[in-house]
Amino acid sequence: MDRPNIIVAGILNTKGETVRYIAERVKEAGGNPLVMELSLGKECGWADISLGELLKSVGKTAQDVFSLDRAGACELVTKGAVRTVLRLYGEGKVQGVIATGGSMGTSIACTMMRALPIGVPKMMLSTDASGEVSVHVGTRDICMLYPIAETGLNRITRRILNYAAAGIVGMASAPKVVETQNRPLVGCMMFGVTTPCVLRAQKHMEEQGYEVIVNHCTGAGGQSMEEMMEEGHIVGMLDLTTEEVTADVFDTKFQRSGPARLKTAAKKGIPQVVSVGGSELMLYEGVGDVPEHLMAEIKSGVRKLYNHNPAVACVAITEEETRMFAREFARRLAPATAPTVICIPMRGWGGCDIAAPNLELGWAGDGAGPTWIAGGNPAHSRRSEVMLEVLQEELPRKENLEVLVVDKHINEPEFADIAAELLTEMLDGTWKRGSHAGLPYVRSLF
Repeated sequence: MDRPNIIVAGILNTKGETVRYIAERVKEAGGNPLVMELSLGKECGWADISLGELLKSVGKTAQDVFSLDRAGACELVTKGAVRTVLRLYGEGKVQGVIATGGSMGTSIACTMMRALPIGVPKMMLSTDASGEVSVHVGTRDICMLYPIAETGLNRITRRILNYAAAGIVGMASAPKVVETQNRPLVGCMMFGVTTPCVLRAQKHMEEQGYEVIVNHCTGAGGQSMEEMMEEGHIVGMLDLTTEEVTADVFDTKFQRSGPARLKTAAKKGIPQVVSVGGSELMLYEGVGDVPEHLMAEIKSGVRKLYNHNPAVACVAITEEETRMFAREFARRLAPATAPTVICIPMRGWGGCDIAAPNLELGWAGDGAGPTWIAGGNPAHSRRSEVMLEVLQEELPRKENLEVLVVDKHINEPEFADIAAELLTEMLDGTWKRGSHAGLPYVRSLF
């Protein structure tokens, strides 16, 4: 195997000794290191990819950078790094990237890494790695490693830098994936409360010859799914868990995926089966993170609380909030041009939204699940009834768009089977409106 080209990046006027050591260890591990300079205050002159080369790609010089404040300099160097690494990658000269830095170096290097496609090995040695890293990782496959110290070579840091260098070379030297193993890729979204549904639907799709990528409904999960659709990786969507739309509508600031969520398949003409799994929940980082006004409403009985785990507290949306969610849900799906079926489970949206205990469906407590609101039919969810009312009013009547009323809980096997069968029909070109409306527990809303 040829020695992989590894970009070794950093702010050399402050981290040069560390970057040089990483480059030496990359070479020793079997890689071909290419040092990239990301300096802001002084050009060191010994990099393989100089600061001047980076800045030339954006029509600037090192002196232009050195005359700016730190924020302006960072912006220019970042743009140059992104353009340069993408050019080199396009020329087949980059098989992996490793960088080291404090907060500034991490920001520049990770922005550069995020510009590269999924599958290109990326490793960031950063003191920021012991804290919140979503701003750096985003939706890309970046490995963040906490290096203990920010700079300096000693008996501790040399060992860490050595195995980090060996790690990036190993990642870049991994055996090639046999492309003939790849099958059409279907996207699916899951949260703990919809796991039985998603796993059964996943198995069905795999048995039909598809690969399934199941993303976690954590905000980043939804963002990365929408990006994969934009980039052409996904042929069909089982968007059965849409809690991230709830997070966006009610601005919970936790697990938000942004305004693009639930829009890309509609925009790109990707067939999709959509449901409302977990969407009765607003998520917070533990009970202590729940806003005071919501806690007051929980204590007074206006709304309900479900502790999913110590790090995730789930606050149930009210009937009126369900109506708000439903309107936005309809607005995002209305432009769809490809086959699109919305399946509404009448007996609950997730493991904690259920009329009576059922361990297989996700709830083993006493009585109804903690987020359950009974409808006119006590076995039906009031939220599902509200969804149907709003969808009836808001959605356009189009041949490619259907709403199915499914008299099942979302985690019952029949619901997963319907969703997977519908998407299979869409992808093989046999789907027609009403194809499942003949089942005794299914009817078409329109």
